[in-house]
Amino acid sequence: MALNNFMHPRNIYRSPPDFAKLAATYPEFKCISKLDLSGKVTIDFKDPKSLRILTKCLLKSDFNVDIDIPEDKLVPTLPLRLNYVLWIEDIMTAIKRIENIQGLDIGTGACAIYPVLAAIKNKWHMIGTETDEDSVKKAQENIKNNNLESLIKLTKTPSSTIISYALDEEKDQSFDFCMCNPPFYSSVQDLCDSRNPTRPPPKNAFTGSPQELITEGGELNFCRKLITESHKYKDRVKIFTTMIGHKYNLKELVQDLSADEIKFTHTEFCQGRVTRWGLAWTHQDYDIYKLIGPRDKLRKKNTPIIYSLPKLSDCTYNVETCTEKIRSIFKSLDVEYKILNKIGNKFTMQFTAIKNTWSHQRRKRRLLKGVEQNNVKKMKVNDDESNRDDIHKEISHSDTIKEVDVANGNINNNAEYFKSTEPLIQAYLKVFKKDDNIFFEVEYLDGSAGKEGLHQIVQYIKNNWK
Repeated sequence: MALNNFMHPRNIYRSPPDFAKLAATYPEFKCISKLDLSGKVTIDFKDPKSLRILTKCLLKSDFNVDIDIPEDKLVPTLPLRLNYVLWIEDIMTAIKRIENIQGLDIGTGACAIYPVLAAIKNKWHMIGTETDEDSVKKAQENIKNNNLESLIKLTKTPSSTIISYALDEEKDQSFDFCMCNPPFYSSVQDLCDSRNPTRPPPKNAFTGSPQELITEGGELNFCRKLITESHKYKDRVKIFTTMIGHKYNLKELVQDLSADEIKFTHTEFCQGRVTRWGLAWTHQDYDIYKLIGPRDKLRKKNTPIIYSLPKLSDCTYNVETCTEKIRSIFKSLDVEYKILNKIGNKFTMQFTAIKNTWSHQRRKRRLLKGVEQNNVKKMKVNDDESNRDDIHKEISHSDTIKEVDVANGNINNNAEYFKSTEPLIQAYLKVFKKDDNIFFEVEYLDGSAGKEGLHQIVQYIKNNWK
């Protein structure tokens, strides 16, 4: 679902850019553009080169800056970056900071995109920190080429700290805010496993270097470290903020801040088909939650489904045993899952169902039995085994059997009918212990089957628990 309607109300990209105008203005954009069947100018969003040229031309057209984006570095998506900057504008207005605003960007990257947008739009004074030497050099070139040295300063920092080194270097300076877009992944393997292989490929090309995509412990550990360091510098930074790529991590960080009684607020950054989240907190006297409350998409809130898991015979009744039982059920349904966190008596995963393998189980077994009996009468034993496997595969992976001719032993189906282009269900599942009981909690995220599909999976787990 396109999310442009949920963008920040001041985001200029709520209305898509005029590609025909860009092609007429910039020869390099014209070279990558093409006409679709309707006569509309478009580009190949799966081509990294096209994304780089698009971003470069938009920066020139809309902000009058010339930014060189290296081929091996992350291509910043402007609608998302602008959403973040506009949200910080709202926070600064809410705390009555209007002039001479000082900002700190953590991990500024080769484009220094946040300092550049903040300086060009608002004349904010920005310091950008970066651990990668090549990115620092390229960012300095971009800043110099656009005459922004008076507003933007860069600092090379060691990877062992997030804000400590920069603030220790700038001992006499205080900041109105800090911002960062931390790497999502904890390892190369985590990056490779981040997308379900059964899902369709993403619509946009994948860009970025390992330094920009991977950090020890992933973004959750990075943000927790930032929260820890924020205690030390609570008098020198008014508002701490970060972007978050996984909704589950937002929930965990909100719990951390609540446990420490730190005042916070959060928001959603919506653009294209992608949602990211912003988290802000402060150690000062601002009641930031009341000043700028959480902004969510205008949709119904997801109420988690919570169920107390009965004890299993001949098994230890604990979180680990119950989690393993749920995982075995998911495997039997061909539901993909990814472990997100395991701390004490709490186990969290995200799961994705591509096809409906849980509905009409009795009917499917009857159909399978009828087809098998008919085949036994009409086919040789050695051929029957192969046919049964094929039929079983068709039945167990289909959403519904459109037509079964038991007399002839044929299943008449339409290939397109069974083809899945979007996940049926995406959801979080948490197994936890409270008092002497084990519970599981599921929360709907997305999917064409909607919340009703999630309720069906929950009912299947209940029915097959013992």
